[in-house]
Amino acid sequence: MRQIGILGGSFDPVHAAHLALAKAAADAFALDEVRLMPCAQQALKDRHPSPAEDRCALLRLALADDPRLTLDCRELWRPGKTYTIDTLLELRQESPDARFWFILGMDSVVDFPRWRRAEELVGLCDFIAFDRPGVEPPEKPFDPRLLAHRLRGPLMDVSSTAIRAAVAKDAAMRYPINDFEARYLRAKALYHR
Repeated sequence: MRQIGILGGSFDPVHAAHLALAKAAADAFALDEVRLMPCAQQALKDRHPSPAEDRCALLRLALADDPRLTLDCRELWRPGKTYTIDTLLELRQESPDARFWFILGMDSVVDFPRWRRAEELVGLCDFIAFDRPGVEPPEKPFDPRLLAHRLRGPLMDVSSTAIRAAVAKDAAMRYPINDFEARYLRAKALYHR
């Protein structure tokens, strides 16, 4: 049975911590593949991300060095807000013999009761929950299966928000992204105001 991890998010931009989590999950659970899946618009966030084409291009550049990490841009082309339940139902139909592992941070575990069709969602896949700095796991999780595979993982104090702010102020590009991504951001002036 093929073991497939899913790591979703806006990836605006993708950075070293995203890649470290994907690799740590692949190593810990012998995943054959981890699909990084950027969404068009996160349902629980109001911020409108950068253009889909740019985020997809940055992810392609970031994933070049590990064949286990792949890009799946299906959610970018869906109209409206993105819901994990729709994606997992689609993936299970495409690959009925695969076992899916959804990778999420502890902040998402805390917010999970607000996810669309959360009760149905926990039965569609296994979950890998990573600790996040400053976020405590819930005393009574929505479902114990969310914390059944909990990892301390690589705790890196970096965020896409901080990178966007830093890039907007400083073209020197001293951020946790690779050289290819840095060149792309410079060429596109993506976060410069």
